[in-house]
Amino acid sequence: MLLAFDLDRTLLTEEYELPLNILDAIHKARAKGHIITVLTGRQYGSARPYIEQLEVDVPSSTNHGARVRNPDGSELRRVLMDGAYADQLLADYLHDTHLEFSAVMDDTLYVRDPAHERWSWVHASSRAVTHYQAGSVAEYDKVVFQTGRMDRSQEIYQLIGRTHPDVIRYLWGDGFLEVVPTGADKGSALAYIADKLGVPRSEVVAFGDGANDITMVEWAGTGVAVGPHAHSEVLAVADQHIDSPEEGGVADWIKRNLL
Repeated sequence: MLLAFDLDRTLLTEEYELPLNILDAIHKARAKGHIITVLTGRQYGSARPYIEQLEVDVPSSTNHGARVRNPDGSELRRVLMDGAYADQLLADYLHDTHLEFSAVMDDTLYVRDPAHERWSWVHASSRAVTHYQAGSVAEYDKVVFQTGRMDRSQEIYQLIGRTHPDVIRYLWGDGFLEVVPTGADKGSALAYIADKLGVPRSEVVAFGDGANDITMVEWAGTGVAVGPHAHSEVLAVADQHIDSPEEGGVADWIKRNLL
């Protein structure tokens, strides 16, 4: 089987730790001949330490489904947003200083004020942050809005749905709104990876919890929702529901079904 995992709140705890029991179960599943991959909304630089810790030796996906990479980091597939299109998305918000945004290109974030302390975490994670200027970048992986207010994020979510119905939108409970191009979702990336590996859809198991996991959990032959806070649509399309990483959900599933 091909086991496809989201990272945050699926394999990783709320503290972004990979529990040893989950890591051990995954290594044992691989030893039994099962294939392990990761599909995450994180940028590659942020995801890479976990991908290496999991010893993923097949293609994986970052920035949702925007980029599929080989284990050595070389790209196999990219589905990016045209820079002019992203500029159009952002045009109405450039003068709203109560709203922050980032236009993401691989491991680089283009933002209003790179020197602002809010971006200190980017520097700490050895990623780049630079000034956004319309027309300066040909393509982006995604555009992210950060309002700090769910009502404002929902307003922008609905507006973009009306003005740009061809994009995919992910609204998160902490006020973040991510916008990605059609085809840059995890379901599309997982279908590509499975085909590349010659694994039939019926032999694919996908584990996830968030809005960006809906398409891959639905596409997989077996979809598994993870944790008590799994998105309602993930629960709706999943075949099974397991405990959080803190409670050893993935480890228990592997022991019950594969070992």
